[in-house]
Amino acid sequence: GDRAFCVGADMSQKAIDKTGLEYWSQLDPNGFGGLSLRTTLDVPVIARVNGYAVGGGMEMILGCDIVIAADTAKFGLPEPRVGRLPLDGGMVLLQRKIPHNAAMGLLLTGKRVPAAELYRLGLVNEVVPASELDNAVQRWVDDVLACSPSSVRAIKQLATRTAQLSAREAR
Repeated sequence: GDRAFCVGADMSQKAIDKTGLEYWSQLDPNGFGGLSLRTTLDVPVIARVNGYAVGGGMEMILGCDIVIAADTAKFGLPEPRVGRLPLDGGMVLLQRKIPHNAAMGLLLTGKRVPAAELYRLGLVNEVVPASELDNAVQRWVDDVLACSPSSVRAIKQLATRTAQLSAREAR
């Protein structure tokens, strides 16, 4: 919709009704939305972001391969503002995808940032006016579909499964 891609979970103590440690012990191994930490998807995952992508929504973005955002989209990990931690990949994946100081600035302040800033940092692939979002996403889908399915699958598998290896080890 226009208001949000995903705003994550209600982080108030009343809504969660469990301590941070209790929450942590019951985490989905694939992360928020079954996506943020998932490494078994061998197809490209493209995010279409309109409105807010905060908390778990931002963590889901971190689990995507391509991110297309409306120019009005806002991103952030607000957990530290309410005494919580971005446990579904936010703390680890963000600093792997953008420069360390930029990641720490977001992680330690919980501030929301516009799509243009995350485009500049390399987390968002394209920013377009909201009225052009569907066309932009379709253009990216068409570009992926123009490629060999077996090549796309192999690239996704190798990129996902060798991310922590040196280039020589991955080869």
